[in-house]
Amino acid sequence: MREIVPGICLAEPLGNADEMLARLEREVVVEDEIVDLGDGPVTMPRLTGWYGDPGAIYTYTGVTNHPRPWTPALAALRDQLDAALATRLNSCLIGIYRDGANAVDWHTDDEPELRDRIVSVSLGTTRTFQLREGAAGTPFAVPLEHGSVLVMTVESQRSWQHAVPPEPATGPRMNLTFRTIAPRA
Repeated sequence: MREIVPGICLAEPLGNADEMLARLEREVVVEDEIVDLGDGPVTMPRLTGWYGDPGAIYTYTGVTNHPRPWTPALAALRDQLDAALATRLNSCLIGIYRDGANAVDWHTDDEPELRDRIVSVSLGTTRTFQLREGAAGTPFAVPLEHGSVLVMTVESQRSWQHAVPPEPATGPRMNLTFRTIAPRA
């Protein structure tokens, strides 16, 4: 793995990215997600789907997500990542960026139920992943190419924010962020 900043690394890219993207496009269900960011309900600028083990319930931006069961392709990719990274991931947030206008603003993944690492797999068009230290840090860009695997520790989320800015000339991208969620009773 190549460290980008403390706690955030690029791992070896997937060797089966084309096959995995084709399988996932056939298997997963994603939908518009409506959140309230304080000014009333808005539709998120990407399609999302939440998958995982029973009990891997995840709340972010005021929305509580109950997992759909793993699809065969998602389970295979989870197992591949678990073996390569010596971890045990129990959930996955799928984000579909239909085109370069779909983006995600600055944020951290610092919800209390997160454990261990966040493993982000990018499939499709290369997109820019931006990082900055805190809200006032100088942003820098990391291109996430088809098959890229980005690994972030939960601890890194205390110091580093990230975003996927709009890139009008780019095509579709699927992002899978595998996580370990503390199960709810």
